Amino acid sequence: METVTQKELLERVKMQLASFLEDPQYQDQHSLHMEIIRTFGRVGPNAEPRFRDEFVLPHLHKLALANNSQTVESKRIDIATQLFEAYSALSCCFISEEVMVNHFLPGLRCLRADMEQLSPEHEVILSSMIKECEIKVENRGMADAQGSMSIASSLVGEDAKTKFLSKMGQLTTSGAMLANVFQRKK
Repeated sequence: METVTQKELLERVKMQLASFLEDPQYQDQHSLHMEIIRTFGRVGPNAEPRFRDEFVLPHLHKLALANNSQTVESKRIDIATQLFEAYSALSCCFISEEVMVNHFLPGLRCLRADMEQLSPEHEVILSSMIKECEIKVENRGMADAQGSMSIASSLVGEDAKTKFLSKMGQLTTSGAMLANVFQRKK
């Protein structure tokens, strides 16, 4: 999963993992879920970005959500610990705003809910990670807004420049006409 870029092979891997994660007969397979989460944490940062964004992160989110309702505390802490490791590894990847908002942040919040009860020292770290991700999303939104503003202002600037140059082109060399260019229109 880390080194493969062949679309067909990644699709087969995705289908196999999806069958383990989504088939009802595997829903109570604690050790299988532990291994899949461990694998996602190990390969996620180096995997093909589309595979990570469209498969790994959504499934980590689902696993974190499901873990919130786990009644066996030892299983819940095991999964939460593996999820913490996976999310920590994946937090250094570039994640699109859409995936961040729809899967990464909600998964972190589910994990934080588990850690509040099970491991307060991890909860503090998760709260910090969540805050960082929220700031990234805010900054991207502000950068997009500023980008739109600079495009608009550059268009206005181009319009003014064009008008100015066309006026300059209409001038003759007489001093009287040159002086009138900078007069305000009434």
